[in-house]
Amino acid sequence: MEPMVESPARAGFDPELLERALQVVRSNSGADRQKHAYPGAVAVVARSGRLAAFEATGYASLEPGIPMRVDHVFDIASLTKVVATTTAVLLLLERGLLSLDDRVGHFFPLASGHAIGEATIKHLLTHTSGLPGWVSLYEEVPRHGGLLEAIIHAPLHASPGTRVEYSCTGFILLALLVRQLTGESFPAFLKREVFSPLEMKDTTFLPLDKPIPAEILPRLLPTERRRESERGLELASSMRSNPEWKTRHLDGDLPLGIVHDENAAFLGGVAGNAGLFSTAADLAKFGLMFLNGGRYGDARILNPATVALATRNWTAGLGENRGLGWQLPSPGSSFGDLVSGRCFGHTGFTGTGMWMDPESGLLVILLTNRLQFGRANERVLRVRRLFLNSLAASMV
Repeated sequence: MEPMVESPARAGFDPELLERALQVVRSNSGADRQKHAYPGAVAVVARSGRLAAFEATGYASLEPGIPMRVDHVFDIASLTKVVATTTAVLLLLERGLLSLDDRVGHFFPLASGHAIGEATIKHLLTHTSGLPGWVSLYEEVPRHGGLLEAIIHAPLHASPGTRVEYSCTGFILLALLVRQLTGESFPAFLKREVFSPLEMKDTTFLPLDKPIPAEILPRLLPTERRRESERGLELASSMRSNPEWKTRHLDGDLPLGIVHDENAAFLGGVAGNAGLFSTAADLAKFGLMFLNGGRYGDARILNPATVALATRNWTAGLGENRGLGWQLPSPGSSFGDLVSGRCFGHTGFTGTGMWMDPESGLLVILLTNRLQFGRANERVLRVRRLFLNSLAASMV
């Protein structure tokens, strides 16, 4: 059942200006990879809990030209970092199982004596741990004999706390920590504590060792062919012996029902940096929960103080503004020019993004399948800024 869309005026938008903003998304959608930013998109716009727009445009897949629907299920890529990993760590903080100043070495004695052992939970969440943005785990895990070993042996690019370097590796480590402290799998903890209470029925990891849920399978979107990138080719070579590999790729090469991110795929589809699949409607519930101080309907996920903690600026002067997990407005970022300084959000490599502005009550979800044109097509970066600018200008 689709959420009910109210009139733009009732939701706090000028109808004509909102239509102009939505046209930004529509006009950049299409089948021409030389002209368009993505084949298709789903957009959600709400203000103060009132839904003003919920629409799909373009194509879900160019092969063979399937129209996009609002209920299509996207690989949300690095939105996993905030929807899953950050939220899980904040829950553990509330329950007294960790603090932001706890060091990695406290939880993982194997890290003691290594540089990463001195980094704190705060450093990992704010991307200031010094860990590199990318470590080829499909190469390093076999070399070091395990995932934790591969991470702690990764040379730091900077001393912890000295500068921001966006790091998938740090969030993979955080997911290991959640599993260790809860004693259960990362997906199971999140389903019970976050996704089920919020009725995010289509939000899930798709591990290689479990079948894809039947209700999700027909709505999944493909991403980027593995042969399109060096990392994709390297991953495919390392995964040839996995019996599920071919079943999760069309023609043995186009991912469908397996995470695009090479490290998350190597880890079996479940990781702290990527791996989550979701719909625009589910992500809107999550975003409204954060906008409402941790509560959505009858479900309270987080305390308002925790939400405030996560969305303040922890990295002023370190190169980029970051909250705990969340991105904050910075020069050249996806936020555009007109949202308030209190806005927070996140984007994903596959072309996904979500933004919330507590000052105006604005919620924006924009999910695209831009990787079907290949990762070299980065037009979506500009589309996000144009869309958010026009939405901010349409509020009354």
